[in-house]
Amino acid sequence: MTIIENFRKIVRGLYADNLYKNSFYLMLSNIVNGLLGFIFLMVATRLYSASDIGIYSAMFSAISLIILFSMTGGFGNALIKLVPSASSLDKNKLVFSFLMISCFIVLLMSFIFVFFIEIFSSKLIFLKENLFYGFIFILFAIFSTIVALFNGIFMAFRKTKYILVEQIVTNIGKIILLPLFVSFLYIGIFYSTGIGTLLGVFISLFLLYKARLIIFKLNISFDIIKKNFNYILTNYFSSIASGLFGLLLPILILNILSAEMTAYFFLVWVIFTLIRTFLMSTIMSFFIEGSYNMNEIKKNRNKGLKSSLIIATISIIGVFLFGKFVLSLFGETYLNSLDLWYIFTISIYFFVINRIYLVELLIKKKMKETIIFNFLITIPAIISGTLLMFYFGLIGVGYGWLIGQAIGIIWILARLKLSHQISSEF
Repeated sequence: MTIIENFRKIVRGLYADNLYKNSFYLMLSNIVNGLLGFIFLMVATRLYSASDIGIYSAMFSAISLIILFSMTGGFGNALIKLVPSASSLDKNKLVFSFLMISCFIVLLMSFIFVFFIEIFSSKLIFLKENLFYGFIFILFAIFSTIVALFNGIFMAFRKTKYILVEQIVTNIGKIILLPLFVSFLYIGIFYSTGIGTLLGVFISLFLLYKARLIIFKLNISFDIIKKNFNYILTNYFSSIASGLFGLLLPILILNILSAEMTAYFFLVWVIFTLIRTFLMSTIMSFFIEGSYNMNEIKKNRNKGLKSSLIIATISIIGVFLFGKFVLSLFGETYLNSLDLWYIFTISIYFFVINRIYLVELLIKKKMKETIIFNFLITIPAIISGTLLMFYFGLIGVGYGWLIGQAIGIIWILARLKLSHQISSEF
C-alpha cells in the first residue's frame, strides 16, 4: 500500500506541475498523432503507388510551405508568449487578428502558387489545368492554417488536452477516407487529408466554444500587432527556418530525382518528424512555462533538457533495433530509405540541444540571435543537402541535415565560451 500511495503522490505532484502536465498532454497527443499517422501511412502505401505518395507529398509540402510563409508560425508562437500577460479583451484581439490575417495571406499566396505553378513545380501543373483541384488546394490550405492557429491557442491557454482530441478526430477521419478515394490516385490521398483537417476545424471550434477560452466576436486590431511586431516577425523567421528543410526538400527531390525517391524521403521524414515532435512536446512546455514564469527559466530548461535527452536515447535505440522492421511494414521498396533514416536519427542529440537553446532565446526575447541561429542551421542544411543529392542520391539529403545541426552545436559552444570569457573578466 505504501508503494501505491507513494506512486499516487508522485503522479499527483507531476500533474500539479504545469510544465509536466502540459508536457504530458502534448506528449500523449503526439504519441496518438504518431500512431494514427503511422497507420495512415501504412494504409496509404498499401493502397496507393510510390509515385502517388511522392506527388501527394509534394502537394502537402507546398501547402505547408505556403502556411509557413504566411506568418502563421510567427502568430502561433506569439500567442503562446503574449496571451498569458494579456487582458481578456486583448486576448480576443490577438486571436482573431492573427486568425483573419493568416487566412487572408494563405488565400492570397495559395492563389499565386496555383496561378504560377509552372515556375514553382511544373510536375504539379494539374492544379492549374483542373480548376477544381486548384480550388480544393486553396481551401485545404486555409483549413490547415486554422487548425495550426487553434493548436497555438490551446497551448497558450494551457489546454493542451484539447489538442489531443482534435488530432484524434483529424487522423481517424483521414484514415477512414483513404480507401474511399483510391480511384482518384494521388488526389485521393489529398482528399482524405483535407476532409480530415476540416473535421479538425469543426472539433476545435466546438472545444473553444465549450471551454469559453475566447469570445466569438470578430475583433481585429492592427495596433496590437504593431505593438508586438518585432516579436511576431522574429517568430515568423524562426518558423521558416525550422520548417523549411523538410517542406522544401520533397519539391526539390521530385524535380531532381523522381516521385518514387520523394515518397521514400517523405515516409522517413514523417516518421522522423514524429520522433522530433515527441521531443518538442517537452521543449514547448518549457517555452509555455517560461512565458508564465521568467524567474525559473534555468530550472524549467534543465527539466526540459533531461526529459528530452531520455526520449532521444530511447528513440535512437529503437530506430537502430527496429528501423528495418518498421519500414518493411510499408512495403519492401521503402527499405531503400533505411540508411537515410539512420542518418537523421544520429542527429537527434544535436537537434535537442539546438531546440532548447532556441527556445531559451525566444523566452529571453533575444530576437536577433534567434533569427541568426535558425538560419545558420537551415540554410547550410538545404544547400549542402541539395548539392550532395547530386553525388550521393537520396542519402545526401541526410548528410545535409546532419551538417546543419552540427553547425548549430558549434555556434552554441562558441557562444558559451564567449559568455564564460566575459564573466571571467568581470
